[in-house]
Amino acid sequence: MIEQALEIAARRAQAAEVSLTRSRATNAEYQDDKLKQVQVAQTTHLAVRVIVNGKLGRAHTTDPQQVESVIARAIQLAEFGSEAGFQFPGPADFPQVKTYDPDVERIPKEDLVAVGAQMLDLIKGYNNDIKVFAGAGWSAGEQRILNSSGLDVRHHGSHYGIGIGGELIRGTDMLQVYANRDWRMPVVAPKDLAERVIEQFRLAERNVPVASKSMPVILTPRASFILLLSLQMGTNGKNVMKGDSPLAGRLNEKIASDGFSFIDDATIDYAPASSPCDGEGVARTRTPIIDNGRLNAFLYDLETASKEGTESTGNGPGCEPSNLVISPGDVSFADMVSSTEEGILVEHVLGLGQSNIMNGDFSVNVSLGYKIENGEIVGRVKDAMVAGNVYDALTRIEAVGCESEWTSSINAPPIKLEALSVVAKG
Repeated sequence: MIEQALEIAARRAQAAEVSLTRSRATNAEYQDDKLKQVQVAQTTHLAVRVIVNGKLGRAHTTDPQQVESVIARAIQLAEFGSEAGFQFPGPADFPQVKTYDPDVERIPKEDLVAVGAQMLDLIKGYNNDIKVFAGAGWSAGEQRILNSSGLDVRHHGSHYGIGIGGELIRGTDMLQVYANRDWRMPVVAPKDLAERVIEQFRLAERNVPVASKSMPVILTPRASFILLLSLQMGTNGKNVMKGDSPLAGRLNEKIASDGFSFIDDATIDYAPASSPCDGEGVARTRTPIIDNGRLNAFLYDLETASKEGTESTGNGPGCEPSNLVISPGDVSFADMVSSTEEGILVEHVLGLGQSNIMNGDFSVNVSLGYKIENGEIVGRVKDAMVAGNVYDALTRIEAVGCESEWTSSINAPPIKLEALSVVAKG
């Protein structure tokens, strides 16, 4: 089918690309202490891109029988598409990265149900009043990309993920704690994840007040997205090309403290966003974005790279990152806490408030955070916000932790900031 689609598209366009993705998935989900559903699904996705009269058109479908209509739609949309100043890539050498484990697909749905039940029982064993939500699931599939430049590449992928969380209501006080982990192999330990959630509940048993002022803030790996979201947007080649990014024109400048390095790396074996090529058939790679505080690179796809006079970094289409890695430092989490006379530890935040994310401004509610006094975690901070600017905070990093953790496709250590504005409500 995909060969036929490319043949038809190539006859009607200057250049054409067709990708076909097939996937299978099984998951089990618990809500409010009960098994809610077990799902088994299969999907097929056909995408077509064409260059007609120098313009790019694209269309896609989940119905593999609609080959001719999706091609016709892509050609029609090319009339209104952007200028295509690039050619589809030809055959290339791709990195040998492991993305598929056949054991994932062998996991029966009964085992997924049992994983959720195990985590639920552990949480209820700690406190039966906690309403538990949990889930476990896997997906696997293959993608093939063909184009009129002679590219024919395919790869297999698998994912296995679990998540656990709970809600505890005490009068008007509602506390939510959650954790999740996924990998391309079935190596995630449900007991470890449940025990992490239990530890967070333990730390939150006592509510303590916090003053509204500037103070040191420690971000756990789960809270690192406060910094990374603006960085992702700022280093996206499309935003740089449009001039929207505050980092445009600042390559090779110092934008963060020494010791802070930030990498896009799709070549890590079995990591969630690893792959040998991107969605355009360009070889994936390891791109140091920030190297010891210095801005080193932006992420590009074929279209933006051609307009910026550079090469694609293998992040197409859309200049989206793969695995994001903050290099670990040399300070333990325990030392970060013990060296803090007064500050807060942020585990989770709720949304991004009224933030101007592109410019790096943020003002976020701390949905789960803890007060640190005299080097010890003394209890949960309730009804508080943290505010600041990402690009200012990056220059005020006091310490980068030595213990990194994966959260989805982000690998990060804890980070201690010299100060952020903490606002206590009420």
